[in-house]
Amino acid sequence: MAIWKNLTKFAFMRKSANWATLLLKTFTAIYWVHSLVACANIVPPSGGPRDSIPPYRIYAKPKDSATNVQPKEILIAFNEYINTTNLQTHLVVNPALKNIPLIESKLNTLRIRIRDTLNANTTYQFQFGDAIGDVNEGNIAQNFTYVFSTGEYLDTGKIQGTVQIAETGKIDSTLIVVLHPVGNDTAIYKNKPLYYTKLNGKGKFGFDFLPFTHYNLFVIPNDYAKKYDDSTKLFAFNNIPINANRKGDSIRLYAFQAFAKAEKKKSINKSQLKRYTPTLKYSKDLDGLEQDLLHPLHLLFETPIFINDSFPIVLTDTLNKPIANFIVKKDSANSNTLTIEHDWKANTPLRLIIPQHAIKDSLNNFLVKTDTLKFKTKQLTAYGSCVIRITGYEQFNNPILFLTQDEKIKFKFPITQNLLNINQLPAGDFQLKILEDGNKNGIWDTGKYGFGFGMKQPEIVHLLPYQLNIKGDWENELNITINK
Repeated sequence: MAIWKNLTKFAFMRKSANWATLLLKTFTAIYWVHSLVACANIVPPSGGPRDSIPPYRIYAKPKDSATNVQPKEILIAFNEYINTTNLQTHLVVNPALKNIPLIESKLNTLRIRIRDTLNANTTYQFQFGDAIGDVNEGNIAQNFTYVFSTGEYLDTGKIQGTVQIAETGKIDSTLIVVLHPVGNDTAIYKNKPLYYTKLNGKGKFGFDFLPFTHYNLFVIPNDYAKKYDDSTKLFAFNNIPINANRKGDSIRLYAFQAFAKAEKKKSINKSQLKRYTPTLKYSKDLDGLEQDLLHPLHLLFETPIFINDSFPIVLTDTLNKPIANFIVKKDSANSNTLTIEHDWKANTPLRLIIPQHAIKDSLNNFLVKTDTLKFKTKQLTAYGSCVIRITGYEQFNNPILFLTQDEKIKFKFPITQNLLNINQLPAGDFQLKILEDGNKNGIWDTGKYGFGFGMKQPEIVHLLPYQLNIKGDWENELNITINK
């Protein structure tokens, strides 16, 4: 800038005859300087192999795995420029600090400022998850970790295991596993955890650098509270305290909801109550206007309903001749649903006559008028038979085979021998699961922990790596081998 000002001042001091010449020379010189600078710029070469190496640590102060240190500030330098993504979300510090560390990322360096007084003779671990990557290619330094000790050595205790959802056999990687010291049985309700770690995509977890002592082990959602303060939360617990000197043993935990979350009731404008009438809807069990042979007919209303026996619902043929041996009742699991049970015969046209006052809803409304639902049962060719051979079922306690679609149980069969013959199944694909039915009631039962209900582990559902494909009008077969 100074050079530019001097050149300008000098130009105005010259006579007018030389001014234009000098100005031209000046701009020519600037042009050539600019060209030389542009040519000197470093341009990444095109082509060649893509950089696939994530950034790695080349320097740390204090150094990684240092002992007898009480740092207030930690500097970590990498071999290349880095980006950080959701750093505070990914970061896990064990044992937990009262105050969240302040972390800055600049060029190739992380600066961590600790705002707590560190405990004596304690190993601290900073886990950054997948928050750190390089600038150019976005390569992630997966599970990057930094460790130091305020004492003379690093603790080397380990605890590892897996977590799955007890009712479905699936994984929820948003959950966390927490450790609380033994001797305080109410800590899980009142205190944030001493140690915690996240699950990976396979439901696995691991604690490292732990003191060789005993801990109570739990699974909870990764929310702000990090406590079991709500019995509708997903939760799991180990029956006995765990010692960190375990040698490679893997713990299996099964998460459950002790109670389902209450559904929010639809708000209805009181000024519209007189005009409001329930709307008859057909459940997904009615495929178009065809009724499945293997399930009841379901009618779903918008509000809870009550059946008025003084105006009976009638199942008839196409000539309105009543058909015997059918049952009309309210669904035990859903007060909005009317269930009609019958031994359906294939390829049969039917009518369901619903008198106007046969059903009353919770707002004392009736149907607008008598309704007649016309439908037809499906043909036998829509169904196939199946033979399933099961090896290894004996390892389970009272096993029941679940056939599921969209996480809903469509069929279930107790397994008492290795050959299962099923005469009729609708065409389609089914995911297979096995329930260990401890109390032999034929359904999955949840667990309990505290809140005045004692301690009870949930029943376990195992997700099998098999899919049953049923073709209509076909004899289907499937062989299953179960390795626990």
